[in-house]
Amino acid sequence: MNEAYSQLPAFGCSPASKKRMGVSTLNFIFVLFLASCSPNFSNSHRLYSGVPAKSESVGYVEIGSAFMLTRADWFAEKLDIQYDSIYSKLEVITDSVIFGEIQKKWEASIVSREAREKFSRETLKMDKTIFIKTRLPEQGVEVSIDSSNTPNYLFIIHEYTIGGDLDAENFYDYTKANVEMSQKRKFKDLSIIATWTLWDNKKQIPLRSGISTVQFPIKDGILTMDIFVKITKQAVAECLKKL
Repeated sequence: MNEAYSQLPAFGCSPASKKRMGVSTLNFIFVLFLASCSPNFSNSHRLYSGVPAKSESVGYVEIGSAFMLTRADWFAEKLDIQYDSIYSKLEVITDSVIFGEIQKKWEASIVSREAREKFSRETLKMDKTIFIKTRLPEQGVEVSIDSSNTPNYLFIIHEYTIGGDLDAENFYDYTKANVEMSQKRKFKDLSIIATWTLWDNKKQIPLRSGISTVQFPIKDGILTMDIFVKITKQAVAECLKKL
């Protein structure tokens, strides 16, 4: 018998049962091995101490140029929206849904997309091969909503990509930078991939950054605005779960 099997306790089991237990144990070890080798899609600053309290003030930075839509023609057709306005309409809806979900968690306010454009472009390392492009405020500059409102934190989405059957590794693993992504006519899943940072607006440091993905099965090729909003809420929940 294989050494891995022979070391298992018998517990009065038959040889066949022992073998099944041995296979299960090996499968479990293999799963752990895969998990240890999987890329890390989040990163924290050494000063990060956990999710801000509900009473904390958080500014949500509007998506603006971070909003990306692949196969825009498919979304325009399914949602019955003119192609030349599909980006702007879905961006506004997405901003509204994300802000609404953040309002449920913190004392939230909106930081305009114009303010985002003044942020500095940087690159953050998630893992040895995983990098994300970011837009972060300058050091020493607190971002204010107005003269009386300077939030303690900012929730910044750097890139928000919507499409079908998308894989985050193909976007952010530099070893796969040359992988050609086909534009499928039919989707199995509607995908949303978001890269984000929780920013300490007082200390001007990125407390926690990550990549979040949701996959929603598209049944019979049907997509409605209600489904779109539902998936957007799931994407926000996935981001916030990683904080």
